[in-house]
Amino acid sequence: MKAYIVNEPGGVEKLQLQEIDKPAPKAGEVLVKVKAISINPVDVKTREGKALYKQLSEDPPVIPGWDISGVVEAVGEDVMVFKAGDEVFGMVNFPGHGRAYAEYVAAPEAHWHTNLQTFRTTKRPPPPWLP
Repeated sequence: MKAYIVNEPGGVEKLQLQEIDKPAPKAGEVLVKVKAISINPVDVKTREGKALYKQLSEDPPVIPGWDISGVVEAVGEDVMVFKAGDEVFGMVNFPGHGRAYAEYVAAPEAHWHTNLQTFRTTKRPPPPWLP
């Protein structure tokens, strides 16, 4: 898969598009094909070497971003709410590795939320963490 990686801090020119391995969902995780992301001040500061850069660079690669919208591609063992094809969004793994600037992101099930349109058109119960 393709991902934007920060190999050294700096401006937008430091975002390098690279081919990396697609993540596989672990137990309790959901793998999402990314359709949209948001870019927030923490993303910019991290790319510049501030904010979370030092922490993230201790476990490379540094792939910025945390806010994601997309479609579930696969689920790991013990995932109870989501299935392949569900539309989801979430702020994932913050303040750890969100890795939103990539084609696919794996994150814990509790970090994802059902797209409201999908939620309205299914007969599945709401996620257990919603009131």
